[in-house]
Amino acid sequence: MSRVLNRYLFRETLGTALLVLSVLLLILVASRFSNYIGQAASGLLPKQLVFQMLGLNVLGYLSVLVPGSVFLAVLLTLGRLYRDNEMSAISACGISPLQMYRALFALGILFALGTAALSFWIAPWAVRQSVALRNQSTEITRYGLFQAGQFHQIPAIGATFYAGATSPHGRRVYNVLIESQKRGRVDIVTARQGVFISAPHRGGNRTLILERGYRYEGHLDSARFDRVHFREYGVNLKLVPDHEPTRYSESGQTTSSLWTDPTPRNLAQLQWRFSAPLSVLILIFLALPLARTAPREGRALKIFMGILLYLLYSNLMGIGKVWVAHRVVPAAVGLWWVHVLFVLIGGVLLARLYEVHLLPARERSS
Repeated sequence: MSRVLNRYLFRETLGTALLVLSVLLLILVASRFSNYIGQAASGLLPKQLVFQMLGLNVLGYLSVLVPGSVFLAVLLTLGRLYRDNEMSAISACGISPLQMYRALFALGILFALGTAALSFWIAPWAVRQSVALRNQSTEITRYGLFQAGQFHQIPAIGATFYAGATSPHGRRVYNVLIESQKRGRVDIVTARQGVFISAPHRGGNRTLILERGYRYEGHLDSARFDRVHFREYGVNLKLVPDHEPTRYSESGQTTSSLWTDPTPRNLAQLQWRFSAPLSVLILIFLALPLARTAPREGRALKIFMGILLYLLYSNLMGIGKVWVAHRVVPAAVGLWWVHVLFVLIGGVLLARLYEVHLLPARERSS
C-alpha cells in the first residue's frame, strides 16, 4: 500500500509541478519577449539577437522558478487530496502524513539536483553568454554598421561612417564614406563597396576592406587636397578595444572562481546558489502541513498563505544576500538563518497538524 501511495503522490505532484512551471515560464517568456521586442524596435537590440537573449534569460531564471513551482505543486496536489476526501482514506489505511514525505522528498531531491545544476553551472553560463551577446548588440547598435542611409560616429577612431546600402546580412556595404579629422587635417575615404572581416586576434575588432575608391587628405584651411586612388583599402574599426576586457558580475562568474576568491560579494553569490536547491526541500517540508484543509474548506486561503510565505522566503533570502555582500552580517551567518527560520515555521505547522503542544500544560492554561 505504501509503495502504491508513493508512486501515486510522485506521479501527481510531478505532473502538477511541470504544469505550474510551464505556466510560469509562459508568463516569463511573454514578459521578457515584449521587453526585448521593445528594445529591438527602438534600436537598442538587433532583431537577430532577440530569441537568443530570450532563451538565455529564461535559463537564468529557471533556478528561481523551480522551487516555487514545486512548492505550489505540492500545495495543489495535497489540497486536492483533502478536498476529495482521499486524505481521509489514506489516513484510514494507517498511513500518516509523515510517511507521505517519502514520496514528496524523492520528488524534491530530483528537482533539487536539477536546480543545483541550474544554479551552479547553467545560470552563470547563461549570464556570461547574455553579456557577450549584449556587448555584440552594443557594437552593432552603437556604430550602426548595418543601418544604411545614416551617419554614425565611431569614437574609437574619431571618424564618421556612412553607407548608402548594405547586403541582407550586413557583411557588405555600398557607397561608403568615412571622414575623420585630426590636428587640423581632414581625411576622407570614399569607395563603391566594402566588406567586413572579423579579426579574432584583435579582441573581436572588425576590419572594413574598401574596394575601388579614393582617399582625400589635406588641411581644413587649404583648398588643396591630395587624392589617392586605391583598389583595396583596409580600415580597422576597433569595435572592441583590447584594453577593455569583458567583466562579469558575481552572477556570471563560475562557482569555482567564487570559491577561490571569497570576497563578501562572492560569498553572498555562492550562498545564494546553495540556497536554490536547498529551498526546494525546505518548501516541500513546509507545504505538507500547510496544505491541510477540512473536507468542505476551500483551498484558496491556503494557497494564498503559501504564496505569501514563499514571497517572504524569497525576499528574506534576497535581503540576506545583500547583507552578506555589504558585511552587515558575517558570512558564517549568511543566508542560513533564513532557512533555519522556515524550517522552524514548518516544524510549528507540523506540530499543529499532529496536535503536539510545544509549551508545558501549566503555561498553556495560564
